Amino acid sequence: MPICSKSKVQFEVPQADLDFLERISPTFANQKFLLPPPTLAPLERIKRRTAHRNERFIYTNKSAFTGEKLVSIYRPDTECKIVKQKEWFSDQWDPLSFGRDFDFNQLFFAQFHELQKVVPRANVVSVDNENSDYTTGTGYCKNCYLINSSEYCEDCFYGKLFQKCTNVVDSAYCYDSELLYECFNAQNCYDCKYVYNSQNTSNSWFCDNLTGCQHCFLCTNLSSKNHYFENQQLSKENYEEKVGEIISDPEKFKNAQNQFVELRKNRIYKYANIINSENSKGDFMANCKNCEDCFDINDSEDCHYVQVGVNVKDLLDCSNMYVKPELSYETLGTIGTYNIHFCIYVFHSNNMWYSEQCFSCQDCFACIGLRHKQYCLFNKQYSKEEYENKVAEIIAYMQKTKEWGEFFPVEISPFGYNESLASEYNPLTRDEAIANGFVWSDYQPPKPQVAKIAPADKLPFDIKQIPDEILDWAIECAETKKLFQLQKAELAFYHKMNLAIPHLHPDVRYDNRMKLRNARTLYHRVCDKKGCNTEFDSTFSPKQPEKIYCEKCYLAEVY
Repeated sequence: MPICSKSKVQFEVPQADLDFLERISPTFANQKFLLPPPTLAPLERIKRRTAHRNERFIYTNKSAFTGEKLVSIYRPDTECKIVKQKEWFSDQWDPLSFGRDFDFNQLFFAQFHELQKVVPRANVVSVDNENSDYTTGTGYCKNCYLINSSEYCEDCFYGKLFQKCTNVVDSAYCYDSELLYECFNAQNCYDCKYVYNSQNTSNSWFCDNLTGCQHCFLCTNLSSKNHYFENQQLSKENYEEKVGEIISDPEKFKNAQNQFVELRKNRIYKYANIINSENSKGDFMANCKNCEDCFDINDSEDCHYVQVGVNVKDLLDCSNMYVKPELSYETLGTIGTYNIHFCIYVFHSNNMWYSEQCFSCQDCFACIGLRHKQYCLFNKQYSKEEYENKVAEIIAYMQKTKEWGEFFPVEISPFGYNESLASEYNPLTRDEAIANGFVWSDYQPPKPQVAKIAPADKLPFDIKQIPDEILDWAIECAETKKLFQLQKAELAFYHKMNLAIPHLHPDVRYDNRMKLRNARTLYHRVCDKKGCNTEFDSTFSPKQPEKIYCEKCYLAEVY
């Protein structure tokens, strides 16, 4: 087995992956250029790729065109030229004006990085949003704030990976749902608070793993139940009385939160969050076929080492792929693409190599910021024949420099490791990140200028006692003392749902949600049910205390 050039650990390259690399190896000027096997272990490939994506930290920056203030995923101290999305998509600049010839005396990635510094880039990465400036990695959303990796959502705030959701706040991994608060991994749910890993469930609080349930409180592992309290059937009247007492009393509410934590520790878990999938291995998967070592994907087929995929097919080593991308290798962040390789943020395009932030393009190599272009190389226009000949020369050169078949190095990412998706998947300390060759950001945004600072733990529990003037205040996080502010629509949501004001900074709430899931690492295990020897792969480490069952034993126990 090969040895990872970064971590020095051995790793396997399955024959199916080698076959895939041969299948996608391109032909230019009648020469086929085979893609070499990966030189990094799968985990290191994920770190390298996702270090190029910031999907949650928003800064104040300035337009390189007008000097006007804008919100951006790029820090004010970045080398990049940042402009508003409207400016980026306008005709006031020409991406081809930055075109250049390839220098065969310099490394490919060094030349690409020089192009990155001068070609303007949009302040956020989004497609056809409305009134959702403070989001990134989003498409077709309306009235949303600080959500990422989401499409077709409306009136959603503070979250990750929402699909077709409305009024979902402080949640993650939610699909086709409405009126959710502090929910995690919910599908087709309605009016739920603190509900995890559940489907087709409504009007419930503090529950984990419900299917087809209504009006449940402090319950786990139930199916098709109604008016259940602590996994016990109650009358409608008794249930409503008990729940009403708890949610109206701050001390009882806090006790319920603590009890929920203990319930989750002691419940039985299925080996993986895999629903209606065939020949697939990973976690958080639904309606998939032949997907291995994949996480957070749905309606997908024939994939390996994919993290976050919506309706994807034939992908290897890709992250954050949406809306029917097909046939890609080592690519990050696409919508509606075909045959895209070693790319970052390429949309509605095909046959693209080593390119970044291109829209509706085809047959381009090493380009940035293009729209509706074909046969371009380093942002320079060529005829088809010229393009093929020059690309063939460059790939032959990249083979000699050993850059061919490698993704963009972490050194040219505009983001610090601590603000990138890589940090969320694989947290490192500052010293660890720098020792591993990653960039680290020490930037601290200025404190907000507000009329008043209110300690979160001094705010009333009853939302009716919160004055509208709180929108002009800063709230001091009860844990970190960092300041945060409420949005007008957010406050309206708390009133509508009769919820208390959050006491923790949005970053803390986000990190707490991410801790609800295991790391994206698979362990080979045996079912914990006595007498069952079924083997499976699970993200639950053998060192963790939870009881993990195979699907058959789990269903027998739960249903």
